[in-house]
Amino acid sequence: MIRNITEEQARLMVELLIKKSELIKNFSHKLEKYRVSGDKETYKKKFRELLEKEEIKVYGKKIK
Repeated sequence: MIRNITEEQARLMVELLIKKSELIKNFSHKLEKYRVSGDKETYKKKFRELLEKEEIKVYGKKIK
């Protein structure tokens, strides 16, 4: 379902996506073996762990 969002909300969402994609670039190489092997559960678990660690390392806190 499509929601009507304000321009400010859309801008904030885009900024958040840009920040997260930059963080993912920092650790994506560590996930490659799980992606290639098709191990989705381990991939998702490691992805969440690494993203949280990277957010804390770069921003000092977890991003919403």
